[in-house]
Amino acid sequence: MNIELQCCALFIIFTITVMFIREKKLDLMNRKLFQRAISACFACLIFDILSVVLINLSVNSGFNPFITGIVCKLYIMLLVLQGYFGYVYASTSLLPRNKTWAKAARIIFHLIFATGEIMMLVLPIDYTASGRIVYSFGPSTSVAYTLSAIFILSTIVTTLAYRKNMPGRRFIAMLLWQGIWLLAAAIQFVVPSLLLVGFASAFGMVILYIQLENPSEFIDGSTGLFTTNALSAYVHDKYKFGRKFSLFTAKIHYLTNYVDYNMEQAAVMRTSRALVNLGPEPAFRIDDDTFCVVYEDTDRMMERAANIKMQKDGVTDLPAKGTYLLIPDSTIMSGPDEFFRFLHTYLETDQEITIADEMLVHKLREQNRIKELIDEALRQDRVEVFYQPFYNVKKQCFDVAEALVRIRREDGSLIPPGEFIPVAEETGMIIPLGVSIFEKICQFLSKGEVQKLGLRQIEVNISAAQFDFDNPYKFVLEYIDRYNIAPGFINLEITETAAAKNREIMLKNMSNLIEKGVSFSLDDFGTGRSNIDYFINMPVSVIKFDYTFTRSYFENDKTKYVLTGMVDILHKMNMSVVAEGIETEEQFNVMTEMGVEYIQGYYFSRPIPEDEYIEFLKKNNRTDKSQREE
Repeated sequence: MNIELQCCALFIIFTITVMFIREKKLDLMNRKLFQRAISACFACLIFDILSVVLINLSVNSGFNPFITGIVCKLYIMLLVLQGYFGYVYASTSLLPRNKTWAKAARIIFHLIFATGEIMMLVLPIDYTASGRIVYSFGPSTSVAYTLSAIFILSTIVTTLAYRKNMPGRRFIAMLLWQGIWLLAAAIQFVVPSLLLVGFASAFGMVILYIQLENPSEFIDGSTGLFTTNALSAYVHDKYKFGRKFSLFTAKIHYLTNYVDYNMEQAAVMRTSRALVNLGPEPAFRIDDDTFCVVYEDTDRMMERAANIKMQKDGVTDLPAKGTYLLIPDSTIMSGPDEFFRFLHTYLETDQEITIADEMLVHKLREQNRIKELIDEALRQDRVEVFYQPFYNVKKQCFDVAEALVRIRREDGSLIPPGEFIPVAEETGMIIPLGVSIFEKICQFLSKGEVQKLGLRQIEVNISAAQFDFDNPYKFVLEYIDRYNIAPGFINLEITETAAAKNREIMLKNMSNLIEKGVSFSLDDFGTGRSNIDYFINMPVSVIKFDYTFTRSYFENDKTKYVLTGMVDILHKMNMSVVAEGIETEEQFNVMTEMGVEYIQGYYFSRPIPEDEYIEFLKKNNRTDKSQREE
């Protein structure tokens, strides 16, 4: 009998099925559909072999033809079922869930399948056996071949139509699976003695298993937990098919700078074992030191999270602490993209326990909105520089200005800096924003007009994020050289926070830039740690008193002594002082009598655009003081 290939295929499918069942796997829709497809393939092969055996017995030994006919019909019905499951496997992951036409397509194909199965059941079937040529034929078989072709071609067409929506590996695997099956059917139609269809379908299952559905690819080798890729697939699956879930995340923070491999592994393994012991829910290792568990029930997640925290609080032999992120309800986020954006953002917090709620999600959405707004403004050149003049008390002129970034909306209105600067700092957008501003400042200086009006220097803010940049020293000098600017016209303002976060990198860049002629000032003095180390060891020539510090002088007697003493100390260190936030004549007089060299504030001018700043200099930087006071 001609059943060698079918027996071989049956053995292959049996082996894959056993491996698939025994492997640790996630409850994904694709895996459920793959399990249906492989079950249909397994059953189809069994009835393929059985039909060949019974046809031979009926033709050669007079076996009951009615039973043989029933088995042959069951075989071709299972063959069509396998083709239908193949189409469902492909289309479920590719076709949109909520589109009317997609829903209609699912109903139509389901009706085609159901109608075809009924037709195959009621239509007559016949069979023949001559040597190794054994096959069934008749109206029922014709319906089976037609429907199988429809499902195979539909799967191929769907795969081709949505090839941009799937990874290349999945695209190739799907085409190979259906293409091999179609080719085998064509060969078997031409050469009936070659019963290749069953073997081709089994071979297709092997391709799918190895390329797409091998559970071991989702397993972390060292802990046995699921990987980040597994979490991504799981979350996408949950959102696509509208299934609510809760998630608990734990992150290990080591309390020492030196963590050897054995200590790290001990912490990782103890954490993974604790998560596995919580219950049957899937546990994931999503980073070297970050783990999570997904739950169907919020109350159970809260209970298990409390259990893990209690276990961690009882650990005393490892120098580590844990921070925990809980997402009780996945539906408060719009989809997987927002979910993972939230996860990435709030996993980095130092807060011990963070619980996701509508307020945090709204904050994240606002942050993303502002980030997109900054990016759009950079692309459309709607980023501007405003200048706020400094009054030089000794020279009685405005020879320094601070450059301040502004973003203009498409309607021409300005976005308040307090709305976008914090987001730019948090998201890293401050780096391209800072580069754009610096280039505009260099363009402004390259015109030479403000120098003729008495401008000696422009102060530019540098953030902590910019000093994490690959080479801020390089981009500063690149634009200075490109626009032929004397380095002495540039003074870079750094904050105490930036100095604290990036001390080594900052000192290196400062030293390089100072050698080229760029100077530095320490901004916002009085709001941070105000550690004396910052202005003793940082190579700055100017200290800027923050406006809250200078205003406090007029409200708090203790601040008077501190500020007066600091001015005296800084002068003895040959440093100049800028008083920010001066708004009244009284404040101006007090600061000048104290010996402050520069005054900045609304008393003289708000930050103003480039053209207004030029007019300001023309009006106020006359050589004759009496003219200036007119």
